[in-house]
Amino acid sequence: MKKFWAFLKSKTFWKHFGIAVLSLALLIWIAFKSLDLYTRHGETVDVPNFVDQKITALDGFVQDKNVGYEIIDSLYDPKRPPGQVIRQDPDPGTKVKKGRPIYLYVTATVAPKIECPKLENLSARQAMAVAESYGLKPRSKTQKADCNGCVVKQQDKNGKRIAPGTPIDKGTEIWIIVGKNEGDGSGDIRVPNLVGLTYRQARSRLQDVGLDPIPVPDVLEKRFDTLSAVVYRQRPGPSSERMLSPGSSVDLFLTHDKSKLGEESEEDSTDTP
Repeated sequence: MKKFWAFLKSKTFWKHFGIAVLSLALLIWIAFKSLDLYTRHGETVDVPNFVDQKITALDGFVQDKNVGYEIIDSLYDPKRPPGQVIRQDPDPGTKVKKGRPIYLYVTATVAPKIECPKLENLSARQAMAVAESYGLKPRSKTQKADCNGCVVKQQDKNGKRIAPGTPIDKGTEIWIIVGKNEGDGSGDIRVPNLVGLTYRQARSRLQDVGLDPIPVPDVLEKRFDTLSAVVYRQRPGPSSERMLSPGSSVDLFLTHDKSKLGEESEEDSTDTP
């Protein structure tokens, strides 16, 4: 026992003890330093805004941004160009570690296929609603038939019938042929007042009574949103004296500028339905 206490008091013990403590401290410092280097502690960058960037331009876009990117999903959006970033995670401006990948959602370059719904024998209003719910772009025109206001045919823009269940691209333009029974040709439909309604509402109102809406936007833009636009003028205008035959057309002048709603409806008795 005396030898043990003598050893603890010796210079040799304290020399090796000091070396051990310093070695342990050095190992701990190296471990934490390595962890900082591995996790890049304290090195953050702001996430750039990828939205609206083209897929083909992403490599050049991130070159000086200190982040990477990864496309994880593609979504179909007929209102956006294909191959464009529409969403990202994390959001722009978020602080992240250098080199972190940003997850991107882009618009699909190819429209997904769907089965064409059955529109024939439905009312015009029902057929338009069903076509839109499938992501199609319905257009309508009338054709002489025994029924009045019912769909007698569904076809493509070239006039070829599209049978229900046929695989077609989502966003395809489909023509709904609405039957009209002209009878003796005498006009018996009073033109309703459509000013102030959205085009969707006005179109439904006209189709319910057997008339054909013709949209006339106030600006010529490819992205003009017809369905949500408001009717600020119509031709022929509402009149207790003006009567139209089934299948007659009504021009609907559309706008997104609600200040135009003060303009009076055009009522030209010289126009032919």
